[in-house]
Amino acid sequence: MDRLAVLRYAKALFGIAAENNAVAQYNLAATQMLAVFESDPEIIDILNHPSIPIESKIGAVAVAFDGKVPSDFVGMIALMLRRGRNDDIIGVLRQFDVLYREYARLAIAKIYAPDQLGQARIDEIVQIISRRLDKTIQVEFFVDPSLIAGFRVEVDGFVFDASIKHQMKGLKKQLLGSFY
Repeated sequence: MDRLAVLRYAKALFGIAAENNAVAQYNLAATQMLAVFESDPEIIDILNHPSIPIESKIGAVAVAFDGKVPSDFVGMIALMLRRGRNDDIIGVLRQFDVLYREYARLAIAKIYAPDQLGQARIDEIVQIISRRLDKTIQVEFFVDPSLIAGFRVEVDGFVFDASIKHQMKGLKKQLLGSFY
């Protein structure tokens, strides 16, 4: 995947969304299209098949998404198919979501804990992260029994690890370091 091309296509589509004052609507469409493409990998295989004419592929995409997403998405996919960028379609849809989150000042925080945290505790963690990043936080919660106790939060490439497992690793490193 050519990262620069993916970014250019996504930015162009995002620019159209901004011009139309429909950034949230376009993001929803991108999310829905991404779900369709990721749920059935055969779709990309069909779009990559060399014996199917490009116009047939474009027609199939147009029929599949007609009325369900803005026509700009179908146009973008048609352009990408004509330029041989079939493998970048999923990347463009993912990158559109990244651009949307930056635009809307949203961040996704992944919280890992050995068992379910109470809603009050999750709200407290979200409030702290939201203040530090000055963003609205969406939470994805995962149970990870290997943490023993505490929690770990991953958001925007940063990790805050307040788990016993992490503390024990640090203690082990410190103890082993004192012998050398």
